[in-house]
Amino acid sequence: MGEVVVKVTEKLRERMSKISWIDWSSVAVKAISERLEDIEELELKRKVAEISEIPEDDDREVKASLAEEVVRSTEEVLKELKSGKRKPMTLEEFNTWCDEL
Repeated sequence: MGEVVVKVTEKLRERMSKISWIDWSSVAVKAISERLEDIEELELKRKVAEISEIPEDDDREVKASLAEEVVRSTEEVLKELKSGKRKPMTLEEFNTWCDEL
């Protein structure tokens, strides 16, 4: 397993030390993992936007590979929704997401 050093302010460290029953390393790993998932999802959305700008008669292999990735990602998100790992977007979150594209 790899190791990452996270620097926090002295004040934050003191606050964290008052709650000793929390595994702060696990909290950091979860936060990093969730942020990476968000970033990967945004990258995928950008790729989907790229696909939508490719003409229908364009049969380059890149388009097929991107489409496969979209399908794979969609299936993954569906599993996460069904398992409760991911919550559906609210209308406000969806609108924000659309604005970011």
